Amino acid sequence: MARTNVRIGPNHGHPTTAIPKVARPSHRKGALSTKNKFVRSVVREVVGFSPYERRVMELLRNSKVRHAQPVKFFG
Repeated sequence: MARTNVRIGPNHGHPTTAIPKVARPSHRKGALSTKNKFVRSVVREVVGFSPYERRVMELLRNSKVRHAQPVKFFG
C-alpha cells in the first residue's frame, strides 16, 4: 500500500513512492545463458556420459529397477 497523508492508522506518514529494486548480481548467479548452454551441449556431445550415468541409463533401459546400486571397486 502506498503511504497517504493521513495522520493516523497503519498507512500514516508522508506520501511517498516506492523505489524499484535492482536485481543483485548474486541473485543472477547460476542462471543459464545461451553461450553456457551451447558450451555444455558441445562438451556433452564430445565427452559423452560418465560411468555412473551409463549404468543408470542401462538399468532404466533394460529393467523396471528405478534405482542404481553403487558400483564397488576392489583394489
